[in-house]
Amino acid sequence: MHFSETFFCDEYHVSAGSVLFRFQPHPQICVLRNRKNGETVLPKGHKDLNETIEEAALRETHEETGWPCEFLPTDILTRAPPPGQSSGTQPRLAQSSTEAFAVTVRHLDDTGKNIKFVWWFITQVTSTERSIGTQMDSEDFDPQFVDADQAVIALSRPGDRDVVTRALELVRKTRLKSTS
Repeated sequence: MHFSETFFCDEYHVSAGSVLFRFQPHPQICVLRNRKNGETVLPKGHKDLNETIEEAALRETHEETGWPCEFLPTDILTRAPPPGQSSGTQPRLAQSSTEAFAVTVRHLDDTGKNIKFVWWFITQVTSTERSIGTQMDSEDFDPQFVDADQAVIALSRPGDRDVVTRALELVRKTRLKSTS
C-alpha cells in the first residue's frame, strides 16, 4: 500500500549532521561523548532559519566538534536523477556525490505531529588544528577521533551505528576504487 503524510513546519524539526572522517593514514571517525549524560553520538543539530541543510551539516559538525570540515565526495546509490533526467524507479550510482546519504525520521512523541528529520552527510577534516570554544553554551561534548570500526561500537544509539556503518562502507568502496 502506498500512502503519503503531510507535515507543516510547526510539526517537524529539520536537523543535519555528518560522519566526520580523518585519514591518518587509516580512517578515523569523530564521535562526541556527552559529558552531561554519558551518551556517545554523532555531530548534528537543528537547521537555522533560511539555512540550507548542507550549510547546517557543516556548521553543526564544526560547532560540536571544533574541526573545520568539508563534504567528502563518495560514490552512492541514490534515487536522485542527474540534472535534466527523470527520476525513474531504480537507484542509480552517483559518483563523487556530496548529497545526503541517509535521513533519520524520529517521532518525538505519540501525537504524530512532532517529528524530527535528520539529514546525514559524509565529511572530512580540512585542518590539522581543532578550534576551541565552538560549542553552544548548552552543549558539553568531548569530541574524539576513534578508529572507524570502533566508532560503530562506541555509539550509544542504534540509528547512529547504522549511519556510521553505511558511511564507512561507502567511503571504503570509493577509496578502494580510486586506488585500483
